[in-house]
Amino acid sequence: MKKRLGIVLLVVLVLGCHSAFAMTGDDLVEGMRSYLKAEKDYTNADYLLSGNYMGYVLGVAEATASDYSLPGGVTPERLYQIVAVYLEKHPKRWNEPAANLVRSALGEAFPKYLIRNK
Repeated sequence: MKKRLGIVLLVVLVLGCHSAFAMTGDDLVEGMRSYLKAEKDYTNADYLLSGNYMGYVLGVAEATASDYSLPGGVTPERLYQIVAVYLEKHPKRWNEPAANLVRSALGEAFPKYLIRNK
C-alpha cells in the first residue's frame, strides 16, 4: 500500500510541476506594449500590464545591480526604455524567462567593467 501511494504521489508531482519561471519574454512583451501605449495614449493603455512591466524590470534591475555598471542618475524610465528596445530587437528570445531578457538588455546597455589590482 505504501509503495502504491508513493508511486501515485511521484506521478502527481511529476505531472503537476510547472515551469519555475514566473514570467516569460512573451509576458514581458505584453506588458511592454501596454507601457509604450501608456506613454503615448493614456486612454487605450492597460495600466495593470504596464505596471507589471515596470515593476518587473525595476525589480530585476535592482536585484542584479551588481551585474552592471549602472551610471549614477539613471532613471527607472530609462531602464524601461532600454528593455523595450532590446525586446523589440530580439523577438526570437521571447520564449525565454523574462528575467534573462531584462538582464541581457541591461548588461548590453551597461556592461560591467572589472577593475583589476596590479
